[in-house]
This record gives sequence, C-alpha cells and structure tokens, in this order.
Amino acid sequence: MQPNSKPKLLLLNPPGKRVYLRDYFCSKVSQADYLNHPIDFVYLSGLLREHYELRLLDAIVDRLSVETSLRFIRELRPSAIIGLIGSVSYEEDLAFYRALASQTSAALLLIGDVLIDNREARLREFDFAAAFLHDFSDPSVLAFLQGNCAALTSMTFRLRDEIHAAPLARARHESFELPIPAHQLFMNKDYRYPFVRKRRFATVMTEFGCPYRCTFCIMSTLGWKIRPVHNVLAELDSVYALGIRELFFLDQTFALQKPRALELLRAMQARKHDFGWLCFSRPDILEDEVLGEMKKAGCHTLILGLESGDDTILAATKKDYTRAEALAGFQRCAAHGLRAVATVILGLPEETEDSFQRTMAFLNTVPVDFVSFNVAVPRMGTPLRQQALEHELITPDAQVMDQSGSEVAMPGFTLSREQIARMRQKAVREFYFNAKYLKKRLLGLRSFEEARIQMRQGLGLLRNYFARA
Repeated sequence: MQPNSKPKLLLLNPPGKRVYLRDYFCSKVSQADYLNHPIDFVYLSGLLREHYELRLLDAIVDRLSVETSLRFIRELRPSAIIGLIGSVSYEEDLAFYRALASQTSAALLLIGDVLIDNREARLREFDFAAAFLHDFSDPSVLAFLQGNCAALTSMTFRLRDEIHAAPLARARHESFELPIPAHQLFMNKDYRYPFVRKRRFATVMTEFGCPYRCTFCIMSTLGWKIRPVHNVLAELDSVYALGIRELFFLDQTFALQKPRALELLRAMQARKHDFGWLCFSRPDILEDEVLGEMKKAGCHTLILGLESGDDTILAATKKDYTRAEALAGFQRCAAHGLRAVATVILGLPEETEDSFQRTMAFLNTVPVDFVSFNVAVPRMGTPLRQQALEHELITPDAQVMDQSGSEVAMPGFTLSREQIARMRQKAVREFYFNAKYLKKRLLGLRSFEEARIQMRQGLGLLRNYFARA
C-alpha cells in the first residue's frame, strides 16, 4: 500500500440466477426487467468515501457469474466487503458468501431483510461474517471498520469470538444528515426502472423508514428519520453537476410533511435544474397545492399504494384509508397531469375470490397508468408474519419469499397458493394484455428514449408472465 493510499472497500451485490433486488430490507425478483440502484450502497458510499477507496461489484446488473465475481474479488484484494443478502435469494447468497470467505481474508459485513430477525443467532450461524448492519444511513459502519466498537449504535457484530448486538432503537420523527453519496460509482452501469423517462438517472432518499403501520410492510418497523432540506439540496446539486437530469426519490411517502415538501419543491424550482422525477407516496395525503408544486418542480410519475379494492382488507392491513379516499387521491393526480402507478397486493390472509374481483373492478374506475401486482409475503419483523405464524400459514423457518409472484410464500385463510398464483396471472393479463391499454401507452410516450425503456420493460413483463404460466 502506498503511504497515502486509502484501503479498498468493496460494495458487493452478489450474483444470482434471476434479476434480484436485495436493497432496503425488501428483497424481490424484478417483475419485468428493472433494477434500480441499490440504495443501501448509494448512502453507504457517502458515509465511507472519505476514508476508503470504494469499488462497486454489482453482479446482478453486470450479469456476472459466481466464478467471475469471485475472481474479481480475489484480484481486487479489498480490506473489507459490505454485501447485500436477501430472503428471495437466500440459498444462493449463503453458498456464495461461504465460497467467498474461503478465498479472502477481508472483513465481511452483511445487510438485508433476511437478517431482520434473530440477528445474534444468525451471526453465530454465519461464521464467515464479521457483522450485520441494521441501518445503511447510520455511521456505525465506519466506527466498526475503524475499530471503535464502543461507538456502535446500529449493528450486530463479532468481537473476539463473542457476539454483540447494539440495542435496536428505531428513530421516530428524527432529523439526520447524510454526506453526499458517490453517485458517480453507479452512473455507467445498466440500472433501469420502468417509469423513468431517461436511461441515466439517480436514486435519492430524503427520508429513511416510514411512520405508518401497514401490517405487511417492513418499512413500518424501521423507524422514521428525515433529512433537512438543505442536506437534500446539496445532494441534488451534486447530481446535477454530474450531468444527470432524472431522479427517482425512494422515500416511502414523499411529501408526508407538507411544509417541508413545499420548501423542497420550491427550492428545486428556484434552482432551475430541470430534473424530471418520480416518487412513492400515498393517495390520501397528496393535496392539490402539493401536487401543483410537484408538477412545477419536474415530477411526472407517482407510485401510490392502492393495495386492494376491498375496504375490509384495507382495514385489516391498517392502511388507514378507504378505497374512496384512495380513488380521490388518484383523481387529484390525474387532474394535475401526473402519471400514476398503483401497487396492489394479492393473497393477503383475508383475500377471497370476491375481494379479488372487487379489486379488479375498482381498478377500472381508477385513473391509473400502470399497476404493480404483488403477492403477500410474510416479511421478517412484520405484523403480517406474526399473523401468518399464529394461523399456521407458514412455519417459523420460512424465509425464502418473493412478492413479485415467482413463488407464493403462503396461502390465505381460504385460498391456496395455487389460487393466489392464478389470481396474479389473471390480474396481469386483464390489465396489460389488451389493445386499449397498449394504445394508451403508445400515445403517452414522450421520446424515443422513453419508448426504448418501455419496450424493454414490456418485454421483461411478457417473459416473466409466460415463465410463471
């Protein structure tokens, strides 16, 4: 090592047989062909860039084999590795990391949804790992890598063959700042998303976690932290300087705090960066004033949780809105000329054939441009998992799950896994595979670049549909 050189640290998304998304404690198979930037690594890059020579190996986006990935790591010889691991790819990931541990002496830190529960026991089982991260926005990782274990607030770690777990304190409505990420690390890779309008985009997070209580969602268990507007704007200035003009805000509920949202949106307008962007939010919180400012600030698409067209299911999952309130929110988005994507969850325990039909009929009344049809999965740490265990819909060792529907993780109270799988196939077929919808999509294209993005994702959706059939 040269006297002033930094040690090498590798951010590793391991190889897989499918297009896996493993980040933000919510692993899944890509429903079409999308693969957005791993947000864990985006913000870890900001925390670590001043102290380490960062390298990124994303074997999913680069379509690398196990052998090629292992060879790359051997040749790189990093001092430490931070790796993603997912419930959706658990067996593959475990085999890869065991093979990796036999070929490198680098300290291995892991982060992912499969590590949410029973962390101490899991770390004893994973004798090849040095630590698990609880929060990719927490600076504990830097303290651990620098040997300051007394400063750890959000990790489970191994120290002199003993397992230590920092208290799992979840922030609630807490302000925090993040260093500017090294977005340039991710610029020249084939990350893609169905609803962006430019091939090259950046993923930005202005909040961590979520304050809502949806029973099926891991985000409700992570706490809720908010970045001040000036900290977000500094990052947007950095993204703009890199020549990027498209953003994906990965907040779970963008514009949740109206005054803060208006401050950010008006500051974005004043900067005249001319970003186009999309975000996640909720249909019940988006008022006309906020939607108008979002449109003026460059927003073109909103991804909103509709979840079900049955009020009984909405109440059971603690969505805290009704289908009428959801419909009104989608209508407000349409009135402001914003595209809307509805997320729908099929196969929740209370689902029936009748509730499924109500959801599909309801979708016909909602002004929506795309629908993401998911199946319920009992994610670790969620109330839904506890419900599934209590009713013996799953066994305690159930950990491989995929909300995209490649497999159905659990039956409902009255529906089998096979029935739920058929429901999802029918939903995709009825919504997407018709001439009226295809005409609408073609007429809505704004550029050749957007047409290429939509074509690629459409072909991926078709491929996955027939593979599951």
